[in-house]
Amino acid sequence: MTRGWWRRNAVPLAAIAVLLPVTVGVVAVNEWAAWDQAHPSRPVTVEPGASASYGGALIGPATSSFTVDEEAPAGTHVVRANVLITPGDDPLSCGSPRLREAGGQGRQWNEASLELSSELSDDSRTSCAPDLPIRYSLTLSYLVPDDATGPFVIELESADEFPRFVRLVVEP
Repeated sequence: MTRGWWRRNAVPLAAIAVLLPVTVGVVAVNEWAAWDQAHPSRPVTVEPGASASYGGALIGPATSSFTVDEEAPAGTHVVRANVLITPGDDPLSCGSPRLREAGGQGRQWNEASLELSSELSDDSRTSCAPDLPIRYSLTLSYLVPDDATGPFVIELESADEFPRFVRLVVEP
């Protein structure tokens, strides 16, 4: 290449040098924003005994305790939790909340009432009831290993409210 070629193409080369990083940055920000809006990434933390507004409903307070269950496998114990939900004008739908260690290894557990069916009643709820206009309680059971001692958080999420989700602090 001769010196004349660089001189003739100086403006397009400068444009490429500026536009290429800008294009990569715009695409990256756009993709990250789309991912962030579709996943629970912004917690609304609710301390023990408190409640918070979420999805038009009042969530909390939450209580929990360690319990003994004959159906629980060896090396585990059961964390039972109750989460009070007061519906608002708009219905709130959510799946079964997860239990997560607040510290330590940050392990998480899915709701296990079906595995521990001895205390389930017909009116027990393990997920939000969008058709229920009155205050109700989620009755949750989690199988956790013996070395999990808490504190824990119960994470409740609604797809309509992403990226926000509720993180209820419980200390059995």
